Amino acid sequence: MKRIPLPILILIFTLSGCHSNVRDSSPSLLKDGIQLHQNTVAVDAQHAKIIMKASGYTFPVEFSVRRAADTDQRMEVLGTVVDSGQGKVFGWIAKLNEVANSATVKRFPQLEVQADADKPFEVSGYSNGRGAGGSYSCGPLKSIFTPERSKVYLVEFQFVGERCEQHVYDVTQPQQRIPVASVPSV
Repeated sequence: MKRIPLPILILIFTLSGCHSNVRDSSPSLLKDGIQLHQNTVAVDAQHAKIIMKASGYTFPVEFSVRRAADTDQRMEVLGTVVDSGQGKVFGWIAKLNEVANSATVKRFPQLEVQADADKPFEVSGYSNGRGAGGSYSCGPLKSIFTPERSKVYLVEFQFVGERCEQHVYDVTQPQQRIPVASVPSV
């Protein structure tokens, strides 16, 4: 019988326990290959569309969701978004940022997911890492709301000075941002 050294066993058990409290369906280079754009979803008569974005700074934000109808009630990691600077820097610089982030590290300008109508939907945004001024951490911030049929919602993780906020808007009419009440998570 072949013996496995203790440090390797510890590593195996440690790695197998990672993310045990979440489900991870985020894209990866190994799983999805090179992607020059993210997957999109359509709104229909039975569902709502949820768009997740970050704004205010170029720190990456990881978004997770929980649907009321899921049998597995752990949070599902959808992926990471990053503000490319669209509208703040030259267009070609923003586009270059988007392509580089999307193709290699799977950080998109936004994530989209379909949600069941009339059932509670939870979105969690979290950001941490190292910036020019040292390390930072913000979140997780959670928003729980009940999407309506055929509507489009924007969940925006905003960096505001030294802090961050997360807001939900009804953007079914693209020229309007109607705030949506979010219930506090317990």
